[in-house]
Amino acid sequence: MSKFMTLWTFFTTKKKFNSRKEIERNQEKKMLKHVKKIRNKSKFFSMHWDGFEDSQWRDFPLIDKSIMMENLQDYLTVNLDIDNAKNLALKAEKTRDFEQKTSGFTVGFSSGTSGSRGIHIVSKSEQEIWAGYMLARGLDGSIFGKHKIGLFLRANSNTYESIGSKNIKFQFYDLMRPLDDLVKELNENKPEVLIAPPSILRYLVDIKIKLKFRKIVSTAEVLTSLDKSLIEEYFECIVHQLYSSTEGEIATTCEFGTLHLNEDIMVIQKEYVDKEKGQFFPIISDFKRITQPIIRYRLNDILVEKKEPCPCNDAREGIAEIIGRQDDVFILKNKNDGFEMIIPDLIRRAVLRLSGEIQAYMVEQISENEIIIQIQPDINDLNFAGFDELWKAKNIIEPKLKIIPYTFVPSAIKMRRISRKFDFNHNN
Repeated sequence: MSKFMTLWTFFTTKKKFNSRKEIERNQEKKMLKHVKKIRNKSKFFSMHWDGFEDSQWRDFPLIDKSIMMENLQDYLTVNLDIDNAKNLALKAEKTRDFEQKTSGFTVGFSSGTSGSRGIHIVSKSEQEIWAGYMLARGLDGSIFGKHKIGLFLRANSNTYESIGSKNIKFQFYDLMRPLDDLVKELNENKPEVLIAPPSILRYLVDIKIKLKFRKIVSTAEVLTSLDKSLIEEYFECIVHQLYSSTEGEIATTCEFGTLHLNEDIMVIQKEYVDKEKGQFFPIISDFKRITQPIIRYRLNDILVEKKEPCPCNDAREGIAEIIGRQDDVFILKNKNDGFEMIIPDLIRRAVLRLSGEIQAYMVEQISENEIIIQIQPDINDLNFAGFDELWKAKNIIEPKLKIIPYTFVPSAIKMRRISRKFDFNHNN
């Protein structure tokens, strides 16, 4: 792969923005140009935006994963055999050989934690731009210096490999393999930078691995405040985050560990869950993605605005936390013969009030009136006041809480500390 575009993107990516006006001017200019190009290249978007001018891009009809996947053949801006692309991605997952491409394009699946699998298709030039951008946002030090990076992934990709060079060495740790083998290799390779899901970082803490890292980056799963504090305390460094999805690289951390939205490559509009608390679903429009456009795409994640300014002085908006997916919102019976939605953050807060000794937890709603809670370590004297207050405040019929031993083991399955395990029928 040619490195020219990677280097160009690295050196032209702004480290910081001085004002919101600067960000908004850049977004408007890039979006107008991008929309015109996509309208001409994608049959789906040409029809989807019928009746709208390019300048009305902020009001285009929303899309989501189901709409994208149902229309994928016409959705793309290139002519690809979609069935062949899907088969290639499935074959790569089975053989663990991620080097294959279809017509020069890299294809991969999302993890499918939201119930359906998404697919991402990127071109060679998009890979090069992605590589340069991620290095500019996440690499501490010179791009010409030597960097040894350990990467724990459920599936490797040409996209990640595109960063590799003589000086930047990536070591891929396949989460489909036994953890003991991965830890042994990690101890032997001793990378300076470790990029891994929070479940793996917590596992390394729990087994008290004798390694130190120059930088730790959490990715692929929601990083809870409990996990973050324990990981930082053990490794004695800030846990940075890379908030990404199949649909794009949405936020990265600054030198102070604050997540900042990547507003120089996309527009993030907000569908508020609770405006006073700053909780919203992001609607993203990525003006760098051409092969598989992401424009006015509604994500299921719930983000929380950071109220206080970050000391880094970057005008890109800060995110206080990612508190869970819409699919993980608990739905419980209320005393008015209806149902109440409880966001994951409220469940998390009630769980942590059970005991100050809790080091790990998993909470699953398995039916309309039953919740299973796993906690670590085993604690006999638990305080349920947090749950009692929550049920009362929300006028909820008290569900059954079942406490069981903590059994989660990190694997290729994404960790979800709080999840709903049943499908809710609104007609109930």
